[in-house]
Amino acid sequence: MTSTPASGGVSGRVVVVTGAASGVGHATAAMFRDAGDTVFGLDLHPTVPEGVTYVECNVGDKASVDAAIATCAASGRIDVLANVAGIVQFGRFEQITEAEFDRVHAVDLKGPFLTMQAALPHLKACGGNIVNVSSVAGRVPQPYATAYAAAKGGLTTLTQALALELSPVGIRVNAICPGTVDTPMVAHVASIFPADLEPRLADRLLMQLPGAAIAPAEIAGAIRYLASPEARMITGAVLAFDGGMS
Repeated sequence: MTSTPASGGVSGRVVVVTGAASGVGHATAAMFRDAGDTVFGLDLHPTVPEGVTYVECNVGDKASVDAAIATCAASGRIDVLANVAGIVQFGRFEQITEAEFDRVHAVDLKGPFLTMQAALPHLKACGGNIVNVSSVAGRVPQPYATAYAAAKGGLTTLTQALALELSPVGIRVNAICPGTVDTPMVAHVASIFPADLEPRLADRLLMQLPGAAIAPAEIAGAIRYLASPEARMITGAVLAFDGGMS
């Protein structure tokens, strides 16, 4: 682990971001850092933004998550948990292997479950909040991405259920459901489509309204708002950030 946290932090908050090495997670970690927060970036790769403390973590493994959250909590508190880490698997339903299904769910659904459970005592201690990054695929039908859609749909519902459960103790839990975001993972999507997919249906996976794709920083801005005092009355929300896709 390398440790280069932002000094002090204007707001004094401690923010934990999963998937901080690339894409939306990287942009989110950088945005909280620039706001003066102390940020821990959890990932399997160390390419987190400069000024963010990198903590190696496999979000699908309980022992790894528990150790990573303990490292973050050693700073004295955890105010915000942003679950951004995610992977995707494409293919016809009958061809998806059990191992592929389990891998997607380990990162996209079990991962947030583990990080939220591990961080909860620390969030309760300071009235913190959670923002989960789900997907438009968890809200509207998506062909050839059934494992991913099931995981993200589960994360969306998990967010709402947990928001109800934690409201009496003042912990807010919200979700963002992005559409097509301009990230390395999305850029790689077309190259991993199986060759035998129906083009008309495969195109639905990348549907986007006219105009530029959603930038990672735009999603990061929404995460930061939901985690801010300005959003103090927002919990259990599922924010569609998809240009009308849903």
